[in-house]
Amino acid sequence: MNWSLDELSALVVRKIPAFEAQVLPSIDSTNSELMRRAKSGYSAPLLLVAEEQTAGKGRLGKTWHSQPGQSLTFSIGLALSLKDWSGFSLAVGLGILKALDPNQQYGLGIKWPNDIWIGPTHAARKLGGILIESTISSHHNLSEDPSRYCVIGVGINVVTPKGLDLQRAAAGVLEFDSNQSAQSVLLKVVPQIINNVIEFESLGFAAFKDEFANYDILAGQQISMNNGLVGRACGVNARGELMIQTTSGMVPVTSDEVSLVGFGAP
Repeated sequence: MNWSLDELSALVVRKIPAFEAQVLPSIDSTNSELMRRAKSGYSAPLLLVAEEQTAGKGRLGKTWHSQPGQSLTFSIGLALSLKDWSGFSLAVGLGILKALDPNQQYGLGIKWPNDIWIGPTHAARKLGGILIESTISSHHNLSEDPSRYCVIGVGINVVTPKGLDLQRAAAGVLEFDSNQSAQSVLLKVVPQIINNVIEFESLGFAAFKDEFANYDILAGQQISMNNGLVGRACGVNARGELMIQTTSGMVPVTSDEVSLVGFGAP
């Protein structure tokens, strides 16, 4: 496959000097690989793309299925100094959406906190997911450098997955844009993710709150959380916390799994 990594690196290196990109034919997980490197002392900015993942990682221990040419799986490793990590995955998701659906013509949206869905809401299907991890490298000196090495993992279905035992059907990019491929999607989304990461590091999630409202697939929906909380989703606050109107009042949620009431599993 021709990944045009030189072109991509040229776009990103203008904003992140020393940025590099690599493609691996097969790996257990791009996130796992970058985390292993970081814990061994590696802290350079790097994009790692896998043509195949044999043990892709999703949120809450879930598996992300990846086959060559069928999906795009990559991780971006960056040393970041964030005052508040709240809402970071939402800012990354907005970068993906701005790249894939800039005019909001395809009905793409974010299911808080880290999934890319294509609507309408009552029949929404998952198109992609985001997994954020971070660590302090073995060479890190906290007194000299307050940053952490952050690994931003992204999985996007290019071809609609078939034959998987999923509680909710998945979607693929080719359903709404037949001109795309894994390589072209990579070229679109990575620079936009980098732009959002740089802005988030400077301004936090508050800079993205209004934009997120335009892509919030849960807004106004009856939802339930894994912890038993039930109510109506009312957007997010300035920290990216999900606001839920319950019988006891408005409750902010920082992290949990969300299900749409009456529409099946997440």
